[in-house]
Amino acid sequence: MRFTFDPRKSKRLRENPKRGIGFEEAQEVFSQPYWMDRRSDVPEQWVAIGWVGSKLYSVIF
Repeated sequence: MRFTFDPRKSKRLRENPKRGIGFEEAQEVFSQPYWMDRRSDVPEQWVAIGWVGSKLYSVIF
């Protein structure tokens, strides 16, 4: 899967204590086995759940 993102926004997300993960780390979810399902039809959204290191994350895209 190919990713494009704003590095400044990624840094802000990583520094936010509520989030604590940037886009670079979120990409790791897709580098291992993960579960994916459609979250919404309008707008089209998907959720992927997988491991980043020893933590389980959900990524909505």
